[in-house]
Amino acid sequence: MPRKKTLVSLHHLPGILLASQAECERWIEAGLIPVAERRTFQRRGRRVEEPMFDPEAIAQLAADIPAWRMQGGEGPVERSPHVRSKDGGGSSHQPLDDAAHRRRQSMLAPVRRKTGLYIAEDIRRVESGRGKPERVFAGYRTVFSWPMQVLPDATPIDIAIEFAFTEPLEVAAVVLAPARVERAELASASDALEDRLTELRDATLAACEQELASWRDEFETYLDAFDDAEERRAIVGGIRAALEKLDRIHASDKGGPLGAGRKLRQKLDEYRAKAAARRLRHLREAQIREASGYERYAAIFPVARSLDRRFLFLAGPTNSGKTHEALKLAGEAKTAEMLSPLRLLALEHYERMSEQGLAAGMVTGEERVLPEGATHIARTIETLDLHRVVDVCVIDEVQMLDDPNRGWAWTQAVVGAPGKLVVLTGAPEAIPLVEHLLAMTGEPLEVKILKRKGKLRVEGAAAHLNKLTRGDAVVAFTRRDVHELRTRLVQAGRTVATVYGALGPEVRRAEAARFRKGEAEILVATDAIGMGLNIGPLRRVVFSTLRKFDGVRERQLTAMEIKQIAGRAGRFGHHDEGLVTALPEAGTYAQVESVIRNALNGDAAKLRGKAYVRPNQETVLSACDVLQTDRLGRVLRHLNDTLVAGHPDLRMADMEEMIELAALLDTVDMPVLDRLSYSMAPVDGRERLAVELLLDWARQHAVNGRVNPPNFGVNADLVKLEARVKIATTWLWLAQRYPNVFEDVETVVDLRASLNANIEEKLVATSVSHRRKPDEKTRHGRSEKHQRQQKSRRRFGADAGETEPHRVRR
Repeated sequence: MPRKKTLVSLHHLPGILLASQAECERWIEAGLIPVAERRTFQRRGRRVEEPMFDPEAIAQLAADIPAWRMQGGEGPVERSPHVRSKDGGGSSHQPLDDAAHRRRQSMLAPVRRKTGLYIAEDIRRVESGRGKPERVFAGYRTVFSWPMQVLPDATPIDIAIEFAFTEPLEVAAVVLAPARVERAELASASDALEDRLTELRDATLAACEQELASWRDEFETYLDAFDDAEERRAIVGGIRAALEKLDRIHASDKGGPLGAGRKLRQKLDEYRAKAAARRLRHLREAQIREASGYERYAAIFPVARSLDRRFLFLAGPTNSGKTHEALKLAGEAKTAEMLSPLRLLALEHYERMSEQGLAAGMVTGEERVLPEGATHIARTIETLDLHRVVDVCVIDEVQMLDDPNRGWAWTQAVVGAPGKLVVLTGAPEAIPLVEHLLAMTGEPLEVKILKRKGKLRVEGAAAHLNKLTRGDAVVAFTRRDVHELRTRLVQAGRTVATVYGALGPEVRRAEAARFRKGEAEILVATDAIGMGLNIGPLRRVVFSTLRKFDGVRERQLTAMEIKQIAGRAGRFGHHDEGLVTALPEAGTYAQVESVIRNALNGDAAKLRGKAYVRPNQETVLSACDVLQTDRLGRVLRHLNDTLVAGHPDLRMADMEEMIELAALLDTVDMPVLDRLSYSMAPVDGRERLAVELLLDWARQHAVNGRVNPPNFGVNADLVKLEARVKIATTWLWLAQRYPNVFEDVETVVDLRASLNANIEEKLVATSVSHRRKPDEKTRHGRSEKHQRQQKSRRRFGADAGETEPHRVRR
């Protein structure tokens, strides 16, 4: 019979046998678990007799547990939450007992002192099934490290191993003894714990060293397979960098010391695979960059490099005459091109050159007017011909280099435009970025600073909407705000012209013409007026707010944006000075005035840093070849992440919407370059109908070789009409690239013209209030409302309503 103080109670059986309390009680009743003796205890004022058990005898029964469960016919039994440790080891979970905890702490102190190792109780929180977590003892955790040689001929590095192990039985017998424990017994248990710890450490380190020796041999054979010494160094360097961040190797009784060695080897194999993959990825990226030429970006424009190009930057604020001077230089040349940011501006330049008697043409994304023998061509900048050499090439609004979405087109034009004299126009803030770009080409830059023609003054008081005068322009930054301001002005009896980005260029031009000719007193517009739109007699710019949503967040207007918009006031030849103010809704006017004044008088932030680029067709084909895939979405994503990563002068333009469209187009069975063209189409990814139609056109193209024109009516509300104009424009844009597939061009041109005419008709019809004042009389002395009522009564009887119901058009 074992001594009493080494016996354990029923409470400890689940932790030793890894079973539930109910199972232990059932097996005791069945006589499968021997009871060493029975003791009497005082519990809550009552004498209770409980069985006691020999822990060594109990531990020997653990192997019989599965058979007992099978004999019971119960199959897997749902265990209590105190069964197995989190790491999957064999450590049992025991409810935390204060007396046991104190005994373990007294044992651990001398173990730490003698071994110099970190060792502690493994205390965890587990669900108790009673609504809140319970702290339990799961065993011990120790951490030991040792210098080990991982890479051949390299300095050993410290590898740390964290080992979780169960409490030895002889230690548990002392710790869990219900009676008082003598100091000698605690010392004996401490020695047993130290022996177990030392045994685990030595066995684990030996297992790791064995695995390392085997791994080093295999790694040397692996490296020998690479002929390129640079490649071998790259792989070794990748592993060395990963080892610097190597975390602890976690091990437990479940895998034992050999398991720790296997985990270390597994980690090293992972590092080797990642290093090799990283090297392969770098090789692929280098191949793509080498094939695309983006490492030496200027070299991919051979025609421009063959010319002795000169650059003239006409830098100045709005209304400084820079575009006029650039057009003059273009007109004096034998051949010229004008590159503009907007189709509307290209049209204005085309008309101006035609009026001068020049053989002019025009090319935009959606149309080509190229008479035979055209010498002077106005273009939108994305349609730049990189092979047509001209005497003068004008690049307008060059500060657009800094635009994340379209800046790539200005970068391409500055570096690759085949003009003997390249004339840049734009804000002076763009000078540093232009100089940075031309440092790549080594070409000379002459800068000519132009001053504003006419003064620009900030008024000392806010402007009230109902007191605006003819020639004022109110600026908002959302379509909704534009229409709200427009409605308020119309209700106040003012005639209004409207300009905002969602309107087609034809409608914007027509609305600007109404304001220019005096048919509308007030202009309500977004910052669309800030880029070259001819709005003539604009006297005063009135900001409704100094904040805008830029597609990502709502933010304060930049100083350059304020200068660009405010500078439209007081056009030279119409007014001696331009005025700038704001509505009270923009905020406290003292603060608003200060912001505007500082923007106009101070220096705006200079455009510095890297220029935006976008991959061309050759680059996409090279990437498809190297990556061995024609999935355009994947290829564009790879190029977006890697093509100019780390380049000192270039960065990637925002291609997220293009990548999303490409991923959708990958479901269509057509060549990758055709999918690329469709992904570049001018589609708003937020317009679900537009995206669905684009995909449908791609499918028609792939299956039938012909795409039907869009089929929808021209009568709808403004929002739908504007969306339909954009859809028609996208169709025409694709027709320029696939004229044999998109054949019904005239039909769609007429459709777009009808849509624009309907939009303009609606804007004109609602641009002035048609309401009469309540006391206004007709020639018979009766109000118009009274006459309508009398006419209705005579026709339908005295009970008829005053107005007939609205008819809804389906």
